Amino acid sequence: MSSYDAWADYYDLIHTGLPGEAEFYVGQAVRIGGITLELGCGTGRLAIPMAMSGVHVVGLDNSRPMLEICQAKIEAIGDTPGRLDLVEADMIDFSLDARFDFIAMAYRTFMHALTQEDQHACLGAVHRHLKDDGLFVLNVWAARPSLIARFLGGHGGTLRLIGRHPAPEGNGRLVHYCAATYNEHAQTFTETHVLEEVDEDGRITGAIDLPLTRVWFTPREMGNLLRSCGFTVEAVFGDFDCRPFTDSSSEMIWLLRK
Repeated sequence: MSSYDAWADYYDLIHTGLPGEAEFYVGQAVRIGGITLELGCGTGRLAIPMAMSGVHVVGLDNSRPMLEICQAKIEAIGDTPGRLDLVEADMIDFSLDARFDFIAMAYRTFMHALTQEDQHACLGAVHRHLKDDGLFVLNVWAARPSLIARFLGGHGGTLRLIGRHPAPEGNGRLVHYCAATYNEHAQTFTETHVLEEVDEDGRITGAIDLPLTRVWFTPREMGNLLRSCGFTVEAVFGDFDCRPFTDSSSEMIWLLRK
């Protein structure tokens, strides 16, 4: 069972992506052509637009409920100019009978590889599946310890209101809270997302806790890790408008070759 199985019915409400992200990845896939592999495709927020743009996409995820939602979406759309094949597998250790022109690991997916062993295994699998002239794009959050400490110092572990969303079934609404803590030495965040279902009279009719743990990387750590796994760095962007990475960037977008 994947830790994201419980997220499936709520994921699209809460995680809407980063500014310019979809346009960037779809544009890269169309520009490169050939076959694209998206690792951690989830409910298809990026894989489906790629297929709708004429790209042959393989979407890999370890959560069957997330893939089932993705499959239902693509069936509802009907015929597309491209193709989307879904694979249930773990990005840490996968083996496909293909090599790819473009491999995308979007929306900070790599931050779910919590140990050095998993990180090396994941990048090794990517390296084996990337064509010799292929492109691998990897996005992680550019976390700065000073900001992490300042952000969580006053309310680490305390539930905070994040937002309100329409309920998936269309009755009432979901109220979203989150509590977050961090481990400075392990460089991990642990978040507990609490979703309360509230009816039209304001009564709580249900609640679910959704855990999420991720690791953060410094730019130097990330560069050393990628090079040690056999990649060369073509560019590092600080946003999806392809501006160079700087000290003030909130994202690291690595364009990598073998």
